[in-house]
Amino acid sequence: MAELDYKKLNLNIAKMKGLRFAALEIAESKVDDSKKNLIENFSSHEVTREIEGGAGANNISGTLGGYGNLFSFIGFNSGFNPIDSVKNLINKIRVFKKPYIKQEKDGVLVSFDVNAPKMSDFEDKTPMPWATGRSWLTGIEKGISGLGYFISRDGDGRSEGGQQADKKIRQASFRKVSYFSKMYSDFFKKLARAR
Repeated sequence: MAELDYKKLNLNIAKMKGLRFAALEIAESKVDDSKKNLIENFSSHEVTREIEGGAGANNISGTLGGYGNLFSFIGFNSGFNPIDSVKNLINKIRVFKKPYIKQEKDGVLVSFDVNAPKMSDFEDKTPMPWATGRSWLTGIEKGISGLGYFISRDGDGRSEGGQQADKKIRQASFRKVSYFSKMYSDFFKKLARAR
């Protein structure tokens, strides 16, 4: 949960429905702007663009040392867009319409709770195609094993961009990068500061 606080003039807010509605409109506008900013940041990130590029994408994120791409290495099914699940959850973020109203010395404080998915909800909606209980979304930040076994080759595997070999074929390790959890944390920090 996050709170948006708005200070108004020293009025009897209980009798001022118009002011409550105005405060709600301001809160919803702030949340909508923050959501759009979050989606823009997520969409423009190298990891997101690489995954959306499918089996033919270059490794612009640098996570694989330039070998293959994330879509094929993670093993998404050809034609599937795993990014949609994340965007759909972001779009579920809403302001609770009932305000908290508090008279203060220098005015009135109007606060609204924000209903938003938890990070665990995002993890549940972004499963690894081959590992139950693991999320590719957080795997980008924590690391994903098996790069030394990955063969990048057009037309192979469920992604049609590569597959895992039975034996290790080279020394390679996944490079972790900051990704969605930081963006999501920053989203809540920005909302908490919104006035």
